[in-house]
Amino acid sequence: MIEPYMIWIWLAIFIITLIFEALTQDLVSIWFSLGALVAIILSLFPEMPFWGEIIVFVIVSIITLILTRPIVKKMLKNQIRKTNADSLIGQVVLLKKDTMKDDYGEVKINDVIYQTVLADDDMEPIKEGEYVTIIAIKGNKLIIKKHN
Repeated sequence: MIEPYMIWIWLAIFIITLIFEALTQDLVSIWFSLGALVAIILSLFPEMPFWGEIIVFVIVSIITLILTRPIVKKMLKNQIRKTNADSLIGQVVLLKKDTMKDDYGEVKINDVIYQTVLADDDMEPIKEGEYVTIIAIKGNKLIIKKHN
């Protein structure tokens, strides 16, 4: 006899794991969704006992996890993209306002003015009109050093 409530239990597990997957940025529950999907199909057959559905759910979830997670993680890791701000690092620009240990300076790049900070607290001030190299970005400020 088909136990109609089992379909609803597996469907609930399927939906909950899909929602959880959608809310996270990492792959954490898609394998359980696949296991629940197989269990939903099995629950339609009256010959399959509940404990059989559970065993198949666990096995399918573990197998899909073992076989796909390393591949998917590697693919997601390679999708890191640089932002437009990252393209500023390494550029040599003209300083528009003195940059000192305790005071921000300014540079103008593509008609946008950015605040600058010295790369080292011990560095000597860099005067307006000198060329500087952007070595990093911290928050919304460019970390600079005197260009050689």
